[in-house]
Amino acid sequence: MKNDLNTIYPLLAKVGHKIIGDRNTQARTLWEHFYDEDIQIYEMNRLSSVQDIMSASSISDLVMLCEERKYSLDYDNKRVPIEGGFTKPHKTVEDFLRYRAVSNNLRTKKNKRATVQLVDFYQNRAKHNVRKRGTNADDCKRHFLRALVQRVHPFENSGTYVELAIKLKQFDVNVDQLKNARRTTFCTNVVFNSTSNRTLIRRMLKALGYQSSDNYQEWLDLLIHKGISNGVSMYN
Repeated sequence: MKNDLNTIYPLLAKVGHKIIGDRNTQARTLWEHFYDEDIQIYEMNRLSSVQDIMSASSISDLVMLCEERKYSLDYDNKRVPIEGGFTKPHKTVEDFLRYRAVSNNLRTKKNKRATVQLVDFYQNRAKHNVRKRGTNADDCKRHFLRALVQRVHPFENSGTYVELAIKLKQFDVNVDQLKNARRTTFCTNVVFNSTSNRTLIRRMLKALGYQSSDNYQEWLDLLIHKGISNGVSMYN
């Protein structure tokens, strides 16, 4: 399908969305919302049911009801997204249910789009039973400290708790945080991949005296969730 600018729109299933206009207008509307960062809401008219009439104390119309609906244009995760926009089957039913649970949680509780990248990130954390507490920076610092005090390669022995707390004072790190980091098992690649997190990791490494010729890539490879570089697109 094409618009006036000869832009080709992929064939999008309306999946219950009742959109006004011809098929090109409908496709253009869905395609525009496909790239929205936030979940958009629209109003839809539907026929009232016997249950509506009997259960509601009062309804505006016995024939037609107006409801608010969310645009649902996120990937359904029936298959696992992989690099290059391709997919593969889930290994187990539990894997599928974990992907679906993460997707539903993002949409209903966090009110975020369940993008391929976000679902991949959070399901990886759920798989390792890692919960996110606080801001992205807090979470990044917490996993950095775990790798540091547990001396996970390429981290080395950088001193006592007191010495480390002094070096990392500018990041509000104290001895108690370092001791707690020792008690919790470290998991690789669970830090959200963002410019601010990568910058924070590099700053903390510099404060500890670490030097690197490749901009601390080894440490980033240990901590940052790599994710999917090219998620599922509507063209596949």
